[in-house]
Amino acid sequence: MVDGGVSMRIFKGFLYSVAVLILAAGAFVTYLLRGGFRRFEVTTYPVPVSAYRNWSDVLAHPGVISLVTFGTGVVHMDACLNLDPDSPKQADCDHKVRDLAVLVHWVHHPTRGDFLIDTGFDDSFAKRPPYGNYSDVMRLFNRMNGVTNRQVPGSDLAAQLAERNIHPKAVFFTHLHPDHTGGVPALGPQTEFIFGKGETGFLARAAAANHFSGKSKFSCIDFSALPAMAPLGPSADVFGDGTFWAISVPGHTDSDVAYLVNSTTPVLLTGDASHFGWAFQAGVGPHGWNAAGTARGRASLEQLRAFARAYPSVKVIFGHEADGL
Repeated sequence: MVDGGVSMRIFKGFLYSVAVLILAAGAFVTYLLRGGFRRFEVTTYPVPVSAYRNWSDVLAHPGVISLVTFGTGVVHMDACLNLDPDSPKQADCDHKVRDLAVLVHWVHHPTRGDFLIDTGFDDSFAKRPPYGNYSDVMRLFNRMNGVTNRQVPGSDLAAQLAERNIHPKAVFFTHLHPDHTGGVPALGPQTEFIFGKGETGFLARAAAANHFSGKSKFSCIDFSALPAMAPLGPSADVFGDGTFWAISVPGHTDSDVAYLVNSTTPVLLTGDASHFGWAFQAGVGPHGWNAAGTARGRASLEQLRAFARAYPSVKVIFGHEADGL
């Protein structure tokens, strides 16, 4: 006999799968009718040739670069739904509905200027709760999975940028899910948006393309042309001076990206390659949109965990937990 708790988890998993199919169907309609990113010109980001070949050398040469992380709201949900459903450790996940922080990371480089990693939420989430500027397809996906979003007035992206006098030149995305792109409408048309080369698939079109209306500067990082740096995969020395790295961690999406900020206290930002600390420590990868993606996510998580073991001085911040390890 299956107990009530297990039955509920199976039911939630079924709803998640159905919702993914609906999202995919909506994405296909969006792809046909609106084109999503197809109307935007996406250029390849010019990654400089790096002088570094291993992480020990990188970390031995910290740069003058700073990182500040702040929240723009929360996603209220059963966080376990974001994890690999086939992991034997899934049963240990508590399936509690909890608040997952919607984070933005501000990177300041002394000569390059100000940049963001992800954009969090704009003020629509306080003005029009609980789904703010989400597309109709994403609203349905959230409702089917019992997901809501919350924001304290004045904690939105624009308010926090103004408070800190930040004028970002560009946004580097971990991936194009709407809880990471919801602040884009608050940014000016001159802002450049940078993501992994395979990120603008049809699911992203339905989930987040509406956030980029009126924007025109898009670049992608082509990780296939970059060397792997063990124990991690292909990695880009974004500014060419070893201070800021983009790291390929596919799985949760096709071109998920993690970032390393190499200051005197180096920080690894996993993005949703690992949503929160329990999953990272337990070795439970993220849920991909299909089985192949979930399998890639397991491999990416193991690379990140191996890096954290090899370099324990590096602070790890997860996709939806600001405290980190």
